[in-house]
Amino acid sequence: MRYLMPAILMFALSGCALSPQMITVQPSPEVTAANVGNNQSVTVSTVDQREQQAFGTRGGVYGNTSLIRPANDLVAVITDAVRKGLQAQGFNAFNPTDDGRPLEVRIATLSYVPEEGSVVNRVEVNTVIEALARNPQGDEYKGVYRAGNTYEQPLTPSAARNEMMINEVLNRALKQLLADPKLLSFMAAQ
Repeated sequence: MRYLMPAILMFALSGCALSPQMITVQPSPEVTAANVGNNQSVTVSTVDQREQQAFGTRGGVYGNTSLIRPANDLVAVITDAVRKGLQAQGFNAFNPTDDGRPLEVRIATLSYVPEEGSVVNRVEVNTVIEALARNPQGDEYKGVYRAGNTYEQPLTPSAARNEMMINEVLNRALKQLLADPKLLSFMAAQ
């Protein structure tokens, strides 16, 4: 009994103070291979428009300091995922020519919001990704792609679980972008 009480006390306190986490962002949206792009050259760039680097807080008593941040370069991994998806669809996204069509991917939102309280069992993860494409005639196409989910679990999420949730939501938004027929035909048009 004397060993059980400290263990119970430690477990109870662990729900109150949550430490910060670094999350490896690794989006790999599924793309059906096709030749939609006809080897059209596309220059992909990504802009992070979020106000802060952190996705959000893990919650708990010290929510302001228990932040979840990317462990790697978010802009670089999003750019790479979009390039791979376009390349699989017949675009030249890895060795674009000087006159390649510009495609700017904007990370408008990528948020992690835990439920209120000292023990976190429910988390909302949301993202908004925008794409802005231009052609040589000066025309533009803008697409907005949203994804989100509410995750419920019996325990406060671990770093691995948070990584899975964030990547899952990002994959869904990027998959929408890479499957947008209007965007793809706009970029492929001669």
